[in-house]
Amino acid sequence: MASRGETAEPTLACISEGETLREAGHLMRALGVGSLEVLRQSGEFQGFISRDMLVETIAAGGDPKTLTVGEVVPVRKHPAKPRSVLPVRRPAGAR
Repeated sequence: MASRGETAEPTLACISEGETLREAGHLMRALGVGSLEVLRQSGEFQGFISRDMLVETIAAGGDPKTLTVGEVVPVRKHPAKPRSVLPVRRPAGAR
């Protein structure tokens, strides 16, 4: 909790564009979140993947074991402003 005069900066849960949808689902569940920030291999922001996007893609026949997050999340046409993103450690037991 931030003390008076300090601003608490939220920590975003991130995943690399090369991870599978299965990995994204496991990470969301382990962290108790409904979406993840997707980063390109270069570390640049690509977009967000939500639980709804996972469900829709799998329901349409996408294989969560082989389809990557980067194949599902649209690429941003305009670069995002640089900001600090803290890496998220996977909880013990998360795949």
